[in-house]
Amino acid sequence: MKIIYKEGTRKTLAESTGEVRSAVATALELVEGKHGFRTPFEIWRNCELVITIGYNIYTTSVEIRPPAMAYIKRRSNWHNRYAYYAAGAFRGNNDNAEVELI
Repeated sequence: MKIIYKEGTRKTLAESTGEVRSAVATALELVEGKHGFRTPFEIWRNCELVITIGYNIYTTSVEIRPPAMAYIKRRSNWHNRYAYYAAGAFRGNNDNAEVELI
């Protein structure tokens, strides 16, 4: 899975709190060797892990996003647009159910 770091309220991970660094490290361990996610309704492949770095855990986001072209092809029948990291697991953004990493 391709990993993309974006600047939020901080430019680097070193400037954020230890809680943020540990959450990002856990998320990176979870996606190691994976390329997408599966929900009860759909399967997304060739995804990217997008990490927006913030000062604390509330301003930091870790998301698995499918490629932009996948939205166009499946416009009428997608349910979860991305999966976000919260409380040690990735969850679908629409139904908040835990997703399976594939």
